[in-house]
Amino acid sequence: MPKPVSYDLSRIDARIIVYSSRIHAGTKEDRATPACAQALERAGLGSVSSTVVPESRGALEAQIREAIEAGARFVLVLGGSGFGVGNEAPEAVRDVVEVEIPGIAEQIRSHGLAHTPLSGLSRGVVGVTARDSSGVLVVSSPGSRGGALDTLEVLTPLLGAIFHQLDEAR
Repeated sequence: MPKPVSYDLSRIDARIIVYSSRIHAGTKEDRATPACAQALERAGLGSVSSTVVPESRGALEAQIREAIEAGARFVLVLGGSGFGVGNEAPEAVRDVVEVEIPGIAEQIRSHGLAHTPLSGLSRGVVGVTARDSSGVLVVSSPGSRGGALDTLEVLTPLLGAIFHQLDEAR
């Protein structure tokens, strides 16, 4: 069995982007972001910031790019991973990543099935924007508190290995 990779996650800044017109308008409470921010802080990441955008693929893609330009190495998009009207987060993530990591997305859905049969309805995407130290991990996740925490339960133990591989000198 391989040893866990030692990586200082405090060097990794994260941005949580909530993709929800109702949360943006203030008509729905955001229960996922505070729980995710706490989970990322417990995992040892550097700064964790968040923002909310309405359900517009263009607005989401612009916000992802802005987060990357501001130095985030991990961008977590909450919401819009289903297949209803306005659920375009997976497409926006695919527009900014160079390499998808489908095994992690499959693992997240599989983990979620232990909590709800609805997990299989998520079209969440995981990928990186580059294959080197400039690479940013971008993930689209369900916007529900449970779905978002399922995503992080799978993802946080992998973060060291992901960033180690991106930052590895070649």
